Amino acid sequence: MKRFFTQQVTDGVACVTGGEAKHISRVLRMEAGDMLILFDGSGADYTGKIKAVTAEAVEIEILGKREAGNEPRARIHICQAVIKSDHLDYVVQKCTEMGAYDFIPFLSERCVKRPDEKSAVKLVERERRIAMEAAKQCGRSRVPGVDGIVTIRELSACLKEANGLVLLAYEDEKRTQIRQVLEANPDEKDIYVVIGPEGGFAKEEADMLKEAGAKVCSLGKLILRSETAGLAAAAMIGYHLMGDGV
Repeated sequence: MKRFFTQQVTDGVACVTGGEAKHISRVLRMEAGDMLILFDGSGADYTGKIKAVTAEAVEIEILGKREAGNEPRARIHICQAVIKSDHLDYVVQKCTEMGAYDFIPFLSERCVKRPDEKSAVKLVERERRIAMEAAKQCGRSRVPGVDGIVTIRELSACLKEANGLVLLAYEDEKRTQIRQVLEANPDEKDIYVVIGPEGGFAKEEADMLKEAGAKVCSLGKLILRSETAGLAAAAMIGYHLMGDGV
């Protein structure tokens, strides 16, 4: 059955509006009596039957609810330096599929793309749409959040106060692998992964993140592109959590 997102589920009835309603009515041409699956971002899936359809809203009778149970044990926060738009799209889409809890985009010294205030708002809105579509496609019942763009100094301040494990994927690290850090911190409920831009981190930036409590680690012997590193880290963390039997 097709999956759709809604934030309006009350007393056994749901209402789908906006772009989702138009997709149901105009693109898929679904009608009263058709069955579908809804999710509201809470981690639950709802089985529903369409009661009424218009271009603006679709009313749905809720027939059942179940906890999806497909989220990782730990919340994986991807702190991604701003990169070219299509590459950032890839990061958000694929890391959503890998179970990322949310995304924190930031600007650092070597970022090639540096959007102005208006462009930054549009960029974040775009990535939120991509996260939504990716969550629907891969069967997740939670849509990852995408925060507004911050500076690396603001990110460091937030990470310093964060209650969780902070991983800094750094190309100059040759000894400590991400697996070793994860094994040494098995009970963390929040894992922050910091990924640099196309040109990597300046030494001063890496030092700032270390001072904020980030544990430097390597993702392997090869140097990964920025848009690949976050996906690789999320996959490694997901595999590690599965290996813990959760």
